[in-house]
Amino acid sequence: MNINNFKMFIKIVETRSISKASEQMNISQSALSQQLRVMEQEFGANLLERSYNGVIPTDIGIILYNYALEILSSFDRMSSDIINAKNQHKTIKILASPCAYSYALPCTFYHLKNNYPEYSLQVEVTSSNTIDEKMSKGQADMGIIIGKPSSKNLSSKKVISDRVFLVAGEKMNVPSKLECQELYNYPLLMLNEAHKSRKILDNMLKKIGISINRLYIPYTLESTESIKLSVINGFGLAFLPYMAIKKEIYNKQIRIVEYPCAEFINEYYSIKNKNSENCSLSKLIKYIETILKETIC
Repeated sequence: MNINNFKMFIKIVETRSISKASEQMNISQSALSQQLRVMEQEFGANLLERSYNGVIPTDIGIILYNYALEILSSFDRMSSDIINAKNQHKTIKILASPCAYSYALPCTFYHLKNNYPEYSLQVEVTSSNTIDEKMSKGQADMGIIIGKPSSKNLSSKKVISDRVFLVAGEKMNVPSKLECQELYNYPLLMLNEAHKSRKILDNMLKKIGISINRLYIPYTLESTESIKLSVINGFGLAFLPYMAIKKEIYNKQIRIVEYPCAEFINEYYSIKNKNSENCSLSKLIKYIETILKETIC
C-alpha cells in the first residue's frame, strides 16, 4: 500500500465516479480500476458498490476512507516539517544599509524568493560602518553598503550607482538653480555624522570649497526618510539619492534644485567574507548581485 493508493481511493469516494477520478488524477480509468482491485485483494473485501448516484463506499470502504484522510493529513504535515527542517539550513543572512534596504532591495527580495523558494531570508538593517564590522567577523553572509568596505577580509562588487540631487519641497521659496556659495543662504538638512553617507557628502562639499561649519544645519536626523519628510514640509534643502525621491518627484512633492558645483553619485557595494566556502550561498549571492540593478523598486 502506498500513499497514492489512498489519494486515489479518496478521490473516487469524493467524486462518486471512477471515470471522474481518473480524469482529475490524470491516469487511465483501467489503471485506476486495477489499483482498486489490488486494494480490495489486500483488504479481502469490497470497498465500493454501485448505486444510482454512482459508486459509494461499503462499510469497510468508509473505514478505509476515514483512515486514509488521517494518513494523508499526517503525511502532509510530515512533508511540511521535513521541508522546514531543511530550510533551517538554507538561510541567507543579509545586512543592508537603510537606503539600500528601503528603496532598492524589496523588489529584489521578491525575485529572489520566486527563484530560490528553498531559502529563507534573514535581513538586518544597520549602518554601512556596522555592516563592515559585522561582515569582517563573519556575522552575516552578505552585506550591501555605501562605498567600499574598509576591512581587508572582505571582497566587494559594485552593484548600484545612484545619483544624488539637491532637492527642495515644491512650495519652498528657493530658485531652480543655485551657485556654489548660495548654499549658505538656506537651511540644509543632513544625517548625523555617524552615517557613512554623511561623511561622503561632507567630503564632496569640502572638495568644492564649501565649509561645513558655515552651513546652516538646523538639526541632524537619523534617516533619509525623516529628511525627505522634512524637505516635503519645506523645512530645508537636502542632498538625497534619486532612488529615495523618485516617487515624490513624480507626485510633485519634491523638486530638484540644480547645483552644478556638486554632482556626485552614491555607489553601493555587495560585500562578503573572502574565506566563505559555502558554494550554494556563493551562487545565491552572485544571483542577487546580478539582478539588483534591474530590480530596484
